[in-house]
Amino acid sequence: MCCDGTMFQVVRMQPGDYPAELTRLGMRIRRQEDGFVMEQPCAGLCERRCTIYEARPARCRAFLCQQLRLVEGHVITEAEAQARIDLAGRLAAEVRALITQSGYREDGAPLQEQYDRVTVVPVNAELEPEQVPVRQKLEATMRVLKTILRRDFLPPPGSH
Repeated sequence: MCCDGTMFQVVRMQPGDYPAELTRLGMRIRRQEDGFVMEQPCAGLCERRCTIYEARPARCRAFLCQQLRLVEGHVITEAEAQARIDLAGRLAAEVRALITQSGYREDGAPLQEQYDRVTVVPVNAELEPEQVPVRQKLEATMRVLKTILRRDFLPPPGSH
């Protein structure tokens, strides 16, 4: 989820990262005022595996999701971590399906960006009554997903 656009929209390049090399490897790199970013979902993600593992950016190298930290610290079992990962994956898939039901055509954007594009336009209950429950379900599911990502996957504030 850290690479597929569920958790992050971009990865900020750090000193020692090579944006030109990452571009040659097929990554979508763009310049911002404060440096370079690699857009998510990562073009190097293929069937849940990193195809640029040895050349991945410093932030990718340094990131450890909470589930990995908890398993490595013997706080939870691999099975417990997998159950949390599966739940978050199901919620992310449900959000993507509801975004599609809302009329948004998948364009490879990060999940939050897709969600923002859909929800910025209010639903007109008179013209599209069928969209009211879809929007309500989308907003509720996204709230739950974001809570789970913050609680169970992202490092605690100040820990990185």
